[in-house]
Amino acid sequence: MTDTIMALDRSVRRIDADGHLHVERCVLSAAVVSPYYGREINGAERLGLEPDTIYWMYRDADALREAAPSMNGKPLIEIHQPVSAEDHPREITVGSVNNATFQAPDLIGELAIWDGDAIKRIQDGSKRCVSAGYAYETVPETGEINGQRYTLKMVDIRFNHLALVEEPRVKTAIIGDSAPPNIMKEMSMAAHKPMSAAAKVAAALKSGRLAMDASEEEKKAEDENEEERDDKSGKKAEDAKACDEDDTDDDQAADEDDDDKKDEKKDDKKGMDAASVSRLIDAAVSKERRRNKQAQDAREAVRPLVGDVVGMDSAGDIYRYALKQIGQDAASVHESALPALVSMAINAKRPERPVRLAADSAIDTDSPLAGASARRKA
Repeated sequence: MTDTIMALDRSVRRIDADGHLHVERCVLSAAVVSPYYGREINGAERLGLEPDTIYWMYRDADALREAAPSMNGKPLIEIHQPVSAEDHPREITVGSVNNATFQAPDLIGELAIWDGDAIKRIQDGSKRCVSAGYAYETVPETGEINGQRYTLKMVDIRFNHLALVEEPRVKTAIIGDSAPPNIMKEMSMAAHKPMSAAAKVAAALKSGRLAMDASEEEKKAEDENEEERDDKSGKKAEDAKACDEDDTDDDQAADEDDDDKKDEKKDDKKGMDAASVSRLIDAAVSKERRRNKQAQDAREAVRPLVGDVVGMDSAGDIYRYALKQIGQDAASVHESALPALVSMAINAKRPERPVRLAADSAIDTDSPLAGASARRKA
């Protein structure tokens, strides 16, 4: 689960007068590629799939778009369990889903959560992810989405319920507390706008010349000294060029005018960089801290598989190392899918039975989808 990087003025959550929680926008599922064991896949025997082999399946975008209306009015429940009017799990139903729409690549919907205990778990972050349960058909197809290859595709999707889970297969399916994605997109574009000084800051952080705990004054001094060295180098190059030119009065006067204009532009550029350097440094430091946190999260995630991992500072390297140790080659797997593979490997240590519906999260062993009787609230 990724922590919110910055606070936003507008929340997608609200509590009404009766204490019920309303979420105006939540990712319910997505047209992405996800890993499934053969035993989880509908039609596995017909397709000749191996029960303990991992297959990469693509939730077809057109299928999700057509299936969106089937999510409206479906129950939000505590665990994955097939629901129907004849067998409605009242004790674990905590809310409902409405206004589902497909906004590529995501299926977006509104949530209403009625149960006080469920609301507390969402608010304290202990269980604020969601996972869709649905019927579907499997078709063999080879392709690639966002760098991740797949060999199977889900079509004819029909939603049955939405469950609260701790770890979803769709990593963006989190009951968030942020502004709509168009605002996030604009902020992201602004944050990633190419700037000449940003590369200097990133290089300084990586080389150790700029420490993460350096004061703002030290950071500015570091950048200004580097600019001063650049200016001196440029001036030496101009002086050397001037020695080779004709020394006529008219040409000298023209050269002096050009030099004055260049100096003015250089001073303007230097002033602009000095004004923006603090912001650029803050962005670079935040990026480095996010990278460190992702690596730490990866170490925690793989500990049940391989124990403590040392000597690696990349989340992707840590995940791939852990998977390699248990015999899974993840060299060609897209980095965004690695946490799901690790989660599945951990869950594989517990016995599971065939499922009847697809679920966007790993199936709990006490879920009826795994063959157990329905869990009821205390």
